[in-house]
Amino acid sequence: MANPTLRVGVTTELNQRAGARLLEIAPDADIVLLDTDGSWSSDPAGLDAFFFSEDLYYLANSVGAIVELLEHSPPAWLQTASTGVDHTVYATLLESGSIVTNAPGVHAGPIAEYVFAYILSHIKRLPKHASNQAERAWTPLESVELAGQTLGIVGYGGIGEACAKLAKAFGMRTLATKRRQPNDANLDQHFPPDRLHDLLAASDYVVLCCPLTDETLNLIDADALTAMRPHALLINVARGRVVDVDALGSALKSGRIGGAVLDVAPLEPLTPDSPLWDLPNCRITPHDSCHVDSSYMRTAEFFLTNLAHLAAGEPLEWVVADIELSDPSIGDV
Repeated sequence: MANPTLRVGVTTELNQRAGARLLEIAPDADIVLLDTDGSWSSDPAGLDAFFFSEDLYYLANSVGAIVELLEHSPPAWLQTASTGVDHTVYATLLESGSIVTNAPGVHAGPIAEYVFAYILSHIKRLPKHASNQAERAWTPLESVELAGQTLGIVGYGGIGEACAKLAKAFGMRTLATKRRQPNDANLDQHFPPDRLHDLLAASDYVVLCCPLTDETLNLIDADALTAMRPHALLINVARGRVVDVDALGSALKSGRIGGAVLDVAPLEPLTPDSPLWDLPNCRITPHDSCHVDSSYMRTAEFFLTNLAHLAAGEPLEWVVADIELSDPSIGDV
């Protein structure tokens, strides 16, 4: 039986998409709505649950309202729409005694597609073809075949596994770092984390999929970049501070590596005066590699599953026990 005093906070968009499901799961619950302008439908103090859904990532007023709520009256449980939980907000919640649950692997497919969109754009020289077309220049270009090339994956969780699966479809060789040996037919070679430089030296393309921790802060530094092949492409879909961006900028300017694709930044949004914007061999996207409409309801399913547990008095799934590093960037939620 649902707890008649259960108070659940969600955004107006989530309520529009899944409000009927909410009421099926907890028919007697008090649903408190957060609007796009940061206003609440009723007093949000003392919430039993709140879902930090994907639509909040770009709603500054709403995020401000949530931060204020967390400072004064944090909900008993907060469900995230992401796998990563290294933002300082989540650390603060855990310290307050609130429960934080995440959504592991939910964005693996879309992010792997993003990774290969940029790999293919790079090797097939799509930007140059576009500029040639704009100039009405019929100029054949040499490109690269993916079959036989090597993809190095730093951090072999759900995203890394999805990248390896696509890589094998293209006939690529796959390498990955992970603490323990994965059992995955799509992975050709495993490297423990202390052999990162060996992986970098053997890879034509390197994708960063690792969490941000004390061990991975500035993991890709000047030494790591020196270990990479001169033609290698670095793709970061992890967290901005996994890469020393000053060292990366120097490596890109000097041609030490072939290029970089950054879907994340140390502080988001990336400031307009960052020199990375002007580098022709650097592609920058606004942390949207996972943003496809279908992922919205996939993340919502994690929340709805746990809400059913909460309403039934059962333990929640995907509970985050600890956070190793707090990141001040709201983009790293």
